Amino acid sequence: MTDLLSHDSLRELLDTGIALARGAGAILLDGLNQIHAGNGGALRFKSSPGDVVTEYDQRSEDFIVSELRRRYPAHAIVGEEGGAYAAGGPASAPAHYEWQIDPLDGTTNFLHGFAMFSVSIGLLIDGVPAVGVVYSPATNDLYAAARGLGATWNGRPIHVSCVDALERALLITGFPYDYAQSPHNNLRAFDAFNRRSQAVRRIGSAALDLCLVASGQMDGYWETKIKPYDIAAGIVIVREAGGVVTDSAGGDTMLASGDIVASNGLIQSAMLDVLSTLQT
Repeated sequence: MTDLLSHDSLRELLDTGIALARGAGAILLDGLNQIHAGNGGALRFKSSPGDVVTEYDQRSEDFIVSELRRRYPAHAIVGEEGGAYAAGGPASAPAHYEWQIDPLDGTTNFLHGFAMFSVSIGLLIDGVPAVGVVYSPATNDLYAAARGLGATWNGRPIHVSCVDALERALLITGFPYDYAQSPHNNLRAFDAFNRRSQAVRRIGSAALDLCLVASGQMDGYWETKIKPYDIAAGIVIVREAGGVVTDSAGGDTMLASGDIVASNGLIQSAMLDVLSTLQT
């Protein structure tokens, strides 16, 4: 990793993420007010009727990207709506720093006025999640973390839960946009975990799902076909809160493979065991 992993440098980057998440959240709150007033604004569909993009997704991303380019012109940026943005530094410079941006995680919730949506801003340093901010503007909940600095919820330190048995665990998950067309839709895993755990919930924002694990409100989370910008920030927050994050095989390929398992660590092996039985 680069020398930017000093605590002072990470704190500066974290403060930037917090400021931009709050700024983007203000844009989303304005959009939510417009929806409540009966003006949903322009929207379009991507891969399915459940994969929708509003003008506020784009406004939020435009704000974050423009501010990151102004503050860190040599950093790479990947956004859900705009894809990979070219870094402003020399073409030969390595992409040590890559921001992963989900400007509105939970767009369907947002469209319906359901408060469970968020802004997710994560920073990878040499490919490793190092800074994470997730902001829920409708509830004014802000989760933040950086490697070695711990994790906070509205400025207060947080820690994962102490539940040590899957049978007593409250889990959370999500489903891919193509669940109605693809047999790889997480439904078998949902049924298996629903039978093995105390209960399973679904709110529709992967970034918030991870934060709920980090803050001890949920004991574990898993999902498939997830994108790096959905989870980059949350990975840091869970790990800094004392939790464990792996792929479904117990490895570290979450950003590349698109499958993720996060927990308080005490039930991680049990969760992985359940998923392994579904591979046979």
